[in-house]
Amino acid sequence: MSLFNRKNRKKTESVSKSELYDDYRDTRDEAWRVLAENNVSSLPVDVNSICAAGNIDIFSYEHAHVLINSLHIEKRCAENEYVVLLLVDRKIILYDDSVPGNYARFLIASGLGHYELGHVHKNVLTDEGVAVFTAEQNLQAAIFSIRLLAPLSVLWAMGVRDAKEIEKLCRIPKQTAQKRAERLAEIDDRNEQRGISMGQGTLFMSGYERASHRQFIEFIESYRFEKY
Repeated sequence: MSLFNRKNRKKTESVSKSELYDDYRDTRDEAWRVLAENNVSSLPVDVNSICAAGNIDIFSYEHAHVLINSLHIEKRCAENEYVVLLLVDRKIILYDDSVPGNYARFLIASGLGHYELGHVHKNVLTDEGVAVFTAEQNLQAAIFSIRLLAPLSVLWAMGVRDAKEIEKLCRIPKQTAQKRAERLAEIDDRNEQRGISMGQGTLFMSGYERASHRQFIEFIESYRFEKY
């Protein structure tokens, strides 16, 4: 059962570990699909250009104050770091511009994730056109965001393992970069235990991942040449 068939699952239904993994896998693969289909070939990922290609407008709260006031969503914006709107045929992501730049990128990518994961549709909209999400959907959007901005197999192939270096390369929050570094260390340990040198045991499992990775090859080789 895919993520898109499971997204309307009743909260009273039991969820197996395999279903939870399927949710994670499908969300991860959506990030790879977006990277591949937008021909992304270098870091940091230009999430604004991806949104523009999908006809998604991005505005900070400060620059969208007229729109926010006209829709009477001041309170909702004050209570949330980002808000996703669907106005007639217009898709909009609003975000809190008081946060650090790297975190703002994470918020924008999360908003994009809601669109790409099929979370935004008419029956989840308020009268003002604000999309309201479940905790599960917000988690899926966050997973999408991290994997879009810091693609694991690209970092692995570049030989990047240091959290500070990941933070700088991907322009992501410090804590997120630390989690990516920890995940890379887990993959290295697992590959060593299994006698795997090319990452096949955990990476390159998705067709979209392999397609996206091919687009990064020149960037990866250039980075490794300059560093090593």
